[in-house]
Parts: sequence; C-alpha cells; structure tokens
Amino acid sequence: MTFNQNAIAALALALAACGKSDKADQPSKSGVEQGGGATGGSDIATKKDPIKAPSRGPERAVYSLVDNRLSAHLLRSGGLVLAGGSAGFAKYTRFGNLEKIRQKTWELRQTEAEVKVARVNGKSARVDVPVTADELRGNPVIRVRVRAAAAQAFSVRVNGNKDVNAQLTEGWQTVELTPPAGQLREGENELLFFAGNAGLTVEWIQVGGTAPTGTPATFYDPATKELILPDGGGMAWYAMVPERARVSGDLSDGACEVTVRATAEDGAGADGKLVGLGSAVDLAALAGKAARIELTASGCAEARLTKAALVVPGEEPKPKRGEPPKYVVLFVMDSLRADRVRPWNAAARPDVPVFDKLAETSAVFLQHYVQGNESRVSHASLWSSLYPIKHSMIGAAEKLALSWTTVDEVAKAAGKYTAGATANGYVDPGRWGFGTAWDAYSNHIHDELGLRADDILEKGLKFVGGKQEPWFLYLGTVDTHVSWRAKEPWLSKYDPGYSGRFKDVFSGGDAGKAASGAVSLTEREIQHVRAIYDSNVSYQDEVLGKLVTKLEEAGIWDKTMLIVTADHGDEQWEEGRVGHGQSSRDMLVHVPLLVRYPPMVGAAKITEGSELIDVVPTIADALGVQMDAEWQGQSLLPLSWGAGGGYPRMSMSSMYEDSHGARIGHWKVRISGGSGLKVYDLGRDADEMKNIAADPSAHIGARLVLDPLWLLRSYNKEWKKSQWGNAANVTARFAQDLGE
Repeated sequence: MTFNQNAIAALALALAACGKSDKADQPSKSGVEQGGGATGGSDIATKKDPIKAPSRGPERAVYSLVDNRLSAHLLRSGGLVLAGGSAGFAKYTRFGNLEKIRQKTWELRQTEAEVKVARVNGKSARVDVPVTADELRGNPVIRVRVRAAAAQAFSVRVNGNKDVNAQLTEGWQTVELTPPAGQLREGENELLFFAGNAGLTVEWIQVGGTAPTGTPATFYDPATKELILPDGGGMAWYAMVPERARVSGDLSDGACEVTVRATAEDGAGADGKLVGLGSAVDLAALAGKAARIELTASGCAEARLTKAALVVPGEEPKPKRGEPPKYVVLFVMDSLRADRVRPWNAAARPDVPVFDKLAETSAVFLQHYVQGNESRVSHASLWSSLYPIKHSMIGAAEKLALSWTTVDEVAKAAGKYTAGATANGYVDPGRWGFGTAWDAYSNHIHDELGLRADDILEKGLKFVGGKQEPWFLYLGTVDTHVSWRAKEPWLSKYDPGYSGRFKDVFSGGDAGKAASGAVSLTEREIQHVRAIYDSNVSYQDEVLGKLVTKLEEAGIWDKTMLIVTADHGDEQWEEGRVGHGQSSRDMLVHVPLLVRYPPMVGAAKITEGSELIDVVPTIADALGVQMDAEWQGQSLLPLSWGAGGGYPRMSMSSMYEDSHGARIGHWKVRISGGSGLKVYDLGRDADEMKNIAADPSAHIGARLVLDPLWLLRSYNKEWKKSQWGNAANVTARFAQDLGE
C-alpha cells in the first residue's frame, strides 16, 4: 500500500468513527422506505400484473382511508410509530385552553435540516398513544428519534410511574427507553418526556416493535395518491363500520397483498386480503360498531394502495333542488334537551304532537350538538357559523364582532324583510352584537314585554304579518329555561297531587342556590321540578303548532322553511347539578334540530352528527346566498337526502374552551383541557353516569373519537367543513392543505 493509500484509508476510518457530527447520524430524508419493517429473511416477489376482481355492482365510498390518512396510526416492525413531522401527530397531543395558554407544548409541522419534525417548546412534552396487545408482547421499548443541541438528560414517565432515564449527546440519535414490565398497558397510555434543555426536535417516536423504524415513516405518495405500506408494516384506523360495509382498494402490483384485520369494540373480528384490483373484505358482521381496521402489507418490498375506502352498495343519492323558500322561520327554544322530545327519544314523557307530525315531513337530525353550553356562546356560534375558539365570545364582557357575517345578513342578502323576537336577554343586537341587518327586532326582557312563548309568537307574527315582501323571522322562547313555570294541563298529567314548595315554579334563584349547595331538594321535589320542565316542553310544542296554523291560514306554509332547534339543554340533578354552563354532558349539548321545506329538504331521521354552526350555511344554501369564506359549518341540505352520508360524523361542544365533549355514534368522550379523559358508551349509559375510560372494552370507542377530536382542536381556528369536511371523515383537501 502506498503512502497516499494509507492516508486515505486512515481518513476513511476516522470519518466512519466520528460520532459527534450531525451528519454522522443524520436521519434519512423523505422518501420511500426500502423494506422498512420487513419481517426479515422472506423472499420478496418481483412485480407482476394484478388480477381484477369480479364486479360487485354499484357501490360508493363512505369513508376514504386515503383522505383520512392523517387519522391513521403507522405500524412498523411490529410497533406503533408517531411521525413527528406529520400533521397527524396532532392526534397524540393534548393541550388546554388556547385562549389562556401562551403556547402549545408541541410545535407541529416543523422542518430542521430538511427533516420534518415536531419541536418541543419547553423542557417536557407529552403524547397519549393507543397501544395494542400485539405491541405489548415481550417487554416493549420506547424509541425516540431526536436531535439535541447539547448533551443532556432525557427520560420518559409512563402512565405516572417512575421515570426511565437516558442520556442524550449532541446531534441526531435514536434513544431507547425500556419501561419496567407492566407500565405500558393495552389501550391509552400517557408518555411524558423530560429533557435537560428546551427545544428538542423529534422525528419520530416508536412504541414497541422488534427494531427501530430506521427511516422516516413515509406513508403516502402525493404524486400517485397511493398509501405506502412497507413489507410487514401497515396502517390502522379507528372507524365506525357502516351497514353492509367492505374495505376495498387497488394494488397495481400483483405480487403484493394487504391483510385486513378489523377488531370491533366488543372483540368481534373480521379479516381477509386485498389483492390486485377491486378486491374487498367484508365487514358487515361488525356493522354499527367502532372498530380498529388494520392494513398490513406482504409479498413485496412496498405495497402501494389506491382508492382504499370503506364502501357500501349503491349509488350516491341525488339531492332534490326546488324553488328557494319565500319565507324562513328560525325557532330557537332555549334550554330544550333532545332527550325530552319524542322524535329524538321515543321514551320521552312530554306530549309533543306537533313535533311528532312535523317529523313525518322534515329532516330530523338525531345527533345535533351546540358549540357552547350556555346562551351567549351558543347563539354566537349559531349566528356566525363559527366555533367558539374563532368567534371568541367567551368572556362575560365579550360581544360578537361585527365583522362576522350573521344570519340576519344572510336573509337580507336574499331580499328578505328581517324580524326577530326573543325572550333571551343576551340575544340582543345592540348590546351583544347579534346582527346589524334587522328591520324589526324586540328583546322582550329589555323591552319589558311578556316572556311566554305566546308573547314571542304574537310579536313575531305582528312584525311580518301582512308583509308583501318575503321575510325571515327569528323566534326565541325561554319557557324551558329556568325559571321553570308550570304549564297546564300538562303538569297535572305528568305529576298530579304535588303541593310542596316548588308547586308552580322553580326560579332562577332556586336553581342558583341548588347549584351552589345552599338549597337541597328531596328526590320527590326533583321529580316534580322535572315535571314542570316537561310541561314547558309540551307548551312550546303547542305554540309551535299555533305558528304552523297561522302560516297555513295565510296560505304560505308550503313556501316556508322552518328550522327548530335550541341553544343548549339543562342538567337536572343527573350528577348533582342543575342548570347549564357547567359541563359538556349530553343533556346540555345535545339538542333537537328539525328542518322542514319539502322542495329542498328530505324527510328523514339522520344519524350522522350535525352542529349548530351548520344552521346558517343551510339557510344560505336554501336561499341561494353565497357562503361566507369564514364560516366553519356546512349546509345540511345534501345530507337530508343521504348525499355525502352513510358514515357517522363527529359532533363537538366546548365549555368556554376549558373542556370539550365530542361524540361519534354511541361513543362519547369528555376531556378537561388536556387531561381528565372520560369515556361513555351512550348506547348503554345515555346519562353519562359511568366513566369507562379504564375499561378495555372502551379503548377502541375512545380512540374512535379522540383521533378526530384532537385533529379538530389542533386546527380548530382554520377548520372549514365546506373545505375539509367533518373531522371524523375529512375530504382530500385536509391533508393536501396541510402539505401531506
């Protein structure tokens, strides 16, 4: 060997041994994983032409696995991988009230030296991850691909147990932390990381698995719109299984196979394989259940899957589009709980013959949530089609900003005479910003007028009676809002013979004292107060009937669009509280929504979730008014005909942004800030009395809701359902707009 050869060899050895340079341990750039996660030792077949499955007849996709890829969980080497640089990392993060905190713990969608990362703003950061029994086999290791600006201590605390410690060096590295057996558990796990210095950047976190993922967790090719599944790796979604659903998708390489394994909330399962073009795996046996749907590739180095979706038989329904309504009535019954109105709960006590009759020719939205749990916040969302985090009418002194386009302006843009009458003191244009385009408006509290529903109806009809021009009328009644005053003949029917201290009225003062604990009620008194409330449900139904009769007598009923809803409900001692503004329980945030206008609105009971922010876009759509660019809701007209339906949507409510509740189908979660997870199966526990978050039977149902809830919360100010869809079932634009 010559001198030059010896020098070159020595230099090569020195460079190979150097471990402190960033470049020496640089993570690979974005690109395709080459066999990442392979089981090892298996022969990978060469590419071959795909077979084509026989036609199954017309079918439509109701949940695109491709479009919902940011909800998917990445599986590599038998472990769960959290891609730090992906917008989907949001579903593992937890944070509190963004109106109050200075910054989130995690800064998402960051790039460092061409590597996509998540950055830790402080010295600690948390993720909440769902772990399966498969990932717990052996003694699972937690691996973190991290870059440190300097040598420092690093540790993880698993589910509140003793810290597991390690040491970081300067630069990029993959650190392994092995918790003692039993600390990681099946279901939700809290991983709290601590560092000596602020500002760590994380490329990925891996829980379990036989080996580090080794390369960035690439899972989608935007050029070809393909999901990328490496040999032995895959993706998993938590989804509801529709009736007659199948998992379908196309593999252009006939050597590739994708195993589908679906595990339902009750442990039932379904499995099969996707091969070639047009194949499908039947999930019909799991219909109506939440399920973890896992896709794993084999047979080739990299399976590329297109058109992956949950599909159901049949063509997409076509909405009916008749003449726009000449007249519109928006009727808001303050504090009306959905579970006390029979079209929403067949077992409800109050007689509501008008609601029952209207339901036969209307769209009845069975899972409708308000966005706040008291009048100001909820009416602001109703008026402006904005989530509370965006309209910011949360504090006691806040007004609805005049810059937002509100329901009265929509009606005015359609050429309507605009009138409103309400008994809610907050819903006032001048004091609180509820509209600037009213031709006539009366707030009966401020005008010192009658507060019964009959008084509101009389005033509203006086405003629009005899008008030759088309009109829009808002009616706001408060009979189901405390104070609750008995209405006959219904009270005598619902609770005859009572003669105690709350015989005819349960006042707001009584409610305040009961809420504070200054006054306690016997069970008999509670039952009577509930009967007073129910008497007002029936009374408002009667007034609704009077409205319909007046419109029929005027010959304009068939030209009128009627929307009936509420701004919130009330608790009535189910968990010791009475009134509203104190939680996100269903009796507070689940309210009726009925929309009737047969030329444009289908008559159906709709189980997909809807929200109060959807009402104004629905009115605008019916009237042919252009949607405002800032609105976050979307028109419900297509859904009333089944178009865009077939998969449950998430409904979400906020309590002053301090806590949130969200529901998909019969699964609901409530969470305070970023902690205190509560999970309920409303099919078995409609009053949310038993938190089953720790129950293994709830893990799949909980994650079904948690994934879209935290995606929505993370991007809540930017979210527009007309562009991104519902968080539980997004459009292709969602991931595209976030750069993925």
